[in-house]
Amino acid sequence: MKLSRISLALVPLLTAFSATAAVYQVAELEPNTISKATFAAALNDQGDAIVTGQGYTQLTVRDGLTTRVVNIVNFIDFPLDGSTIDFESDAIKAILTEEQIADAKLGIYDATVLNILSVVLAASPDKRNQPVGEAVAISLPANGMPVAISLRDVNQLRGNSEYVYDINEQGVAVGIATAPSSKQEFTTTPDPDAEDADSQEPETFTVWQPEPGFQYGVAVTSNGPVNLLPPYTEMGGGFSQAFAINSQNLIAGSGSVALDDDIKTELAALCTGASEPAVYCLNRQHESRTLSFFDLKSQIVRNQTIVIPESYSERAVLWQLQADGSATVSQTFGFLGEKGTGLAYEAAEDESEIRYASAATAVNDNGIAVGYSIFSDSDRSILFLDSLGRQFRRAYVAPHATLYQDGEATGMVDPAQWLASIATDINNNNIATGYAIKTINGSRRDKFFYYDVAAATVVFPTDFFVSSSSVATDINDNGQIVGRAEIIIGGTTDRRQHGFVYDMTSDTFQDLNTLVGCNADFTIVDARAINNNGEILATVLKSLPQLDAKGQPILDESGNPQLVEQAKAVKLLPIANGEPDNCNTEQDTYERKAGGLGSLGLLLLVGFGALYRRRR
Repeated sequence: MKLSRISLALVPLLTAFSATAAVYQVAELEPNTISKATFAAALNDQGDAIVTGQGYTQLTVRDGLTTRVVNIVNFIDFPLDGSTIDFESDAIKAILTEEQIADAKLGIYDATVLNILSVVLAASPDKRNQPVGEAVAISLPANGMPVAISLRDVNQLRGNSEYVYDINEQGVAVGIATAPSSKQEFTTTPDPDAEDADSQEPETFTVWQPEPGFQYGVAVTSNGPVNLLPPYTEMGGGFSQAFAINSQNLIAGSGSVALDDDIKTELAALCTGASEPAVYCLNRQHESRTLSFFDLKSQIVRNQTIVIPESYSERAVLWQLQADGSATVSQTFGFLGEKGTGLAYEAAEDESEIRYASAATAVNDNGIAVGYSIFSDSDRSILFLDSLGRQFRRAYVAPHATLYQDGEATGMVDPAQWLASIATDINNNNIATGYAIKTINGSRRDKFFYYDVAAATVVFPTDFFVSSSSVATDINDNGQIVGRAEIIIGGTTDRRQHGFVYDMTSDTFQDLNTLVGCNADFTIVDARAINNNGEILATVLKSLPQLDAKGQPILDESGNPQLVEQAKAVKLLPIANGEPDNCNTEQDTYERKAGGLGSLGLLLLVGFGALYRRRR
C-alpha cells in the first residue's frame, strides 16, 4: 500500500514504531484533529481504514481499596455552544473564575475552560443541556488525510454517538448513529389533573431536541449518508443497526419489526409532551429498553439466563443499497427459538414471557449472514438471585450464534455445552468465526471458534491457556482470524488483553505482540480487522504526549510534553519473509516493555473494543 503524505512525514516517528526483525511492521495512522483516542474498526483490501474516535467516556479508577469515577471528553475542539449554559449557576461559579465566565459568555474558551464545560455537560445529560456524544467515525484512506465521517450528525455538532463497523471494496462504510439534536423552543403544558393545576403556568425554554429514531444503522457512500430505516417505525421512529456490508452492497444488521399494543399504551402515557418533548421521552425510553449483545452477555455471566425488556421486537435484517443511493429491506429473519425450532415458547400463566430477538453481524458475497439470536429451553431451569438477593427460577434463555441462510435461522454452537455465543464474521469461503461463553475454573470465559457452513461443524482452537478468554472479530478469505485474548503478565496473576492472529491452515495461534519485535514500546491490545493481503487493523496502547481540549501538548514544569497511555489505531503490515524476533529474555513470554492494559482495558469494556454496546 502507498503511505499518505501525512504518513511519509511521520517516517522518523515510525522508525520507533517498527522493528528490524519481525513479522509485521507497525504503521501509525495518526495524527488526526478529531479525537485524542482512536480504536480500530475495519479495513478493506485497498488499505482504506475506518476507526472510531472516542468522545465522552467514564472510567472507574481503582487506587488501592478505593475507586472513583473519572469523566473524560476526548474530542478535539468540541463545538461548545454556550448559549444554553447557565453561567450564573452555583455549579459553574464553583469551577470557573469570574474572568473565565465573562470570556465564556462571549464564546471565548481556552483549553482548560473548554475541557471543564464539555465534561460538565457530558456528565449531566438533560434536555436543556447541549449533548456530548461518545464516538465519532473517522475515515483513514490509504492515500488521503484523516477525515470525520458524518452518519447522522451532518452539522458535526458531536452531540450524538456514531460508530463505524465495516467498509467494503467500493469504499462504502456502515455503522450506527444515535439521534442528533438541535436547539428548539419548548413550552410546557400544565397538568389539568394536578392538585395545583390552577396555579401552574406554561413555561417556555430552550431544549436540545433529538430527531426521531434513537438509533439507526447508516451507510455512507460517496454521495453521503443513507439511513437504514427498519421495517417498523411507529411510536418513536423505530431503531436499526448496521454491522457489515459485502461487495454487492448488501448490509447486515437488525431493526424493529413490531411493538406490542400494551407497550404503546404505556409509552403514550409516559411521553405526553407536557413537560418535555415527546420525541425526547420516546428516544430515552426506547434506548433504556434496548439491549445489546454485551448487555445480554452480562446477564448470562451473572445469572446464566436473560430477560429482555418490553420494547420494540428486534429481528435480523439485510438491506440492499440501490444504485440511486437509497436502501431497501431485502430480507428479515427469525430466531433460534425454543430448543432451536424457530418457534416461540408459549409461557404458562405462572411463567414469565420469553421475548425473542435476532441480529445479523456479517454477510459474505454469497449472501450468507451470521450473527446471534435468542435460544430458549423451557425444560432447563436456572436458579438465580435478583438485585435484592431473592431467589428465582427461570427457563434457560440466551443469545447464541446463528446462521442466516435460505430464509432460515440455524444454530452453530451447542447450547448444552455453552452458555451463550455469537458469530462475528463470515468469509467468502463460507467459514464463520465468533466466540462462545462457558464456565471454566469457576469463572465465565469466552472462547473463539470457527464454523464451516458446508460441513456444519464448529472448531474451538487452542488459545493461550485453558482459562484464557479469547474473542474473534474478523476472518479473511485465507482463513486468518484476528481478535483479542487474555494473557498473564510474567511474574503476576494479572490478566491483560493482547491482540492475536490465528491461521486455520497451520493451526497456529500467535500473540501479535511477539511478531513486531522486542523493542516495541506499545502493546497491541485488540486486532479488529484483517484483509486478504494479510494487513491487520489493530488498537495499541502507547505512551504519547497528553493533549489538551484543543489538541495541543500539555507541558510539564520543565517544558517537556507530559506522557499518558493512550489508545491508537494502527496498521500491521506483513514483512516479506519476516521472522519473529528472538528477544532472549528469561521473563515470561507475555511480559513486554509497554506493560499491561492500563486504562485501555476500561475503555474496551465500555464499547470501543467490542462489537456491541449499550447504544450499539
